[in-house]
Amino acid sequence: MHRRGNEQVNRMDYDVIIVGGGPGGAMAARTCAEKGLKVLLLEKEDVPRYKACGGAVSWKALQIIGPIDEVQPQYRCYGATVYSPAMHKVSHKLKEPASILVFRSSFDHFLLKQAQNKGANINVGEKAISVNITDEQVHVITTKGEYTAKLMIGADGVNSTVARETGLRKKWEAEGYGICIETEIELTPEDAEKCVVDKELIEAYFLKSRGYGWIFPKGNIMSIGLGLWKPITIKPAQAFEDFISFLSREKGVDLAAHITKKFIHRVPVGGMNRKISGDKVLLVGDAAGFVDPFLGEGIYYAVASGLAAGEVAAEAIYHGTDLSAYRENCNAMFNNDLRIAFKFGNTFHRHIEKIFYLFDKDPELFRMYVLTGKGVLNYRKYITKCILRMPITLLKIPTGMVKNLFKNS
Repeated sequence: MHRRGNEQVNRMDYDVIIVGGGPGGAMAARTCAEKGLKVLLLEKEDVPRYKACGGAVSWKALQIIGPIDEVQPQYRCYGATVYSPAMHKVSHKLKEPASILVFRSSFDHFLLKQAQNKGANINVGEKAISVNITDEQVHVITTKGEYTAKLMIGADGVNSTVARETGLRKKWEAEGYGICIETEIELTPEDAEKCVVDKELIEAYFLKSRGYGWIFPKGNIMSIGLGLWKPITIKPAQAFEDFISFLSREKGVDLAAHITKKFIHRVPVGGMNRKISGDKVLLVGDAAGFVDPFLGEGIYYAVASGLAAGEVAAEAIYHGTDLSAYRENCNAMFNNDLRIAFKFGNTFHRHIEKIFYLFDKDPELFRMYVLTGKGVLNYRKYITKCILRMPITLLKIPTGMVKNLFKNS
């Protein structure tokens, strides 16, 4: 990675400038470089750098990224144990991994090295300050210089400078984002054993309000977090403290005593109709609002949109096509399904205890959802399969309970 000093650098021309060095930006840079484009990626932080994230890289994300054996340490996750607000429990473990749990510092660094090895120029420790788009070019001013390019890709997260500077989004919609609080704590091997029943499963705890808490086990280190979707009816900081206290009682481990830092940030709600492209600019990942509106998962959508953006940028530069194909490609790949996920999440939270009852009576329904998290099924296919299976599910339920399930639904 290139680290520049504070001296003014000479203006350099590129085919594409990418702002943001997370998974979406790295994948866009890799794709553009593979297509033979001259690429500059600007990342405001030095790398490797800490990133607050559970770090679950799903099977479907790996289908795009390819092998990540160089990312160490990593931990295989085969499924999940999930609790309802009333502490009804469902669990399923697949025969093959659903995801790989990683630390984002090493994972993101790996993706940037991949892009660099393909020929992308990576400047770290350099923040984009302003963007100006003219008829001829994109002009970017940074903390260390200025650059021009034919196109640019904004991969700079939920608080995207590119989205703001180009007028694609001045601010998020009132209901367009949630709040996430996360921490990572290191435990003794004995306490780590108490903290999770099975280290090959993640744990999730749904709340009465819209959201859930989680534990992602990574050896003796636990990634613990809480996500809340709007309307948020509780104070996020207090909710996180309550969740840590609850886990400490349940696990018999004083987790609060091990917390040295916690991170709070916004998470966009996917599935909404937003501007994701404009004249000479594309947005990917969180900057575009591409996040699962039910689970809050974003890595897959970042790399998928980064791939799509790189391909559309290459077509535009080589063949003079406009950027409208980007929305069409994202819709086909995942964005239409995010809209279904948004509706699914609303229904799930309204009837959460009834749904957990169905999961308990017919574990196949939950197994299929684990496959959805893995990416073998999308939300449309999952819902369709659940509907088709419902006659079998209802045969497993006492007649009186069937009436109660559909009462006031």
